Amino acid sequence: MRRLLLFKTGQTDNLLRADIGDYEQWFSRVLGERVHLHVHDAITQPRTDVTHLDGMIVSGSPRSLVDPEPWMHDAAETVRRAADVGVPVLGVCFGHQLIAHAFGGRVRTNPNGWEVGTQEVELTDEGERDPLFAGLPRRVRVNQSHRDEVWELGASFRRLAGSDHTETQAIAVGDHVRGVQFHPEMTAKVVRRIIEHRRPILEEDYVCRGRCRTLLGRVFDGVSDTPHGEQTLRHFLERFVEAA
Repeated sequence: MRRLLLFKTGQTDNLLRADIGDYEQWFSRVLGERVHLHVHDAITQPRTDVTHLDGMIVSGSPRSLVDPEPWMHDAAETVRRAADVGVPVLGVCFGHQLIAHAFGGRVRTNPNGWEVGTQEVELTDEGERDPLFAGLPRRVRVNQSHRDEVWELGASFRRLAGSDHTETQAIAVGDHVRGVQFHPEMTAKVVRRIIEHRRPILEEDYVCRGRCRTLLGRVFDGVSDTPHGEQTLRHFLERFVEAA
């Protein structure tokens, strides 16, 4: 059994947790019994020993690198330390942005606004060859829930996927650090409940950007489970963690 650290940078809203669970339940559902998932609170203890790990997942978060908090600097240092000692790392949503920040990229509020629901991202040529996505179709359906984006990459990055809404949907740093803007761990039920919970914020965002308020209803109706999105998480386990 592999020892995988969930570097938890946030949690489900208290009003939703009883219904849809928290981040660790979502990741455990996809990763299965081959993994012992150790949950670590990255906000209260952003520095932690990573040398004994088989792998590390940096979770999403309601917090933002656009409004940085002191713990984020130390959390980025932990990510760099994991990379230095050869621990495979996968960042998801905020975790993807934290990886970019840790290695010299920049994060901003996406000028296209919130991206939510089940959406398509397109792999780059390099993304199609990368172990995280190899064998998946060029266009992958994934679940999204984010407002910020990685918008500037340094020389050490490779861009693996993008979309019209968010140019950088997946990144690679070296051989064993990857980031995805989307949520491979989220089911349709989770995404729908999050959209319902944030509906006033999302509707206001749509209106401010000249979109029809009713468009959010169509996005909600189009939410689905995303087997190919989940497969990227299993690929991380099989092709990075277990292969290390």
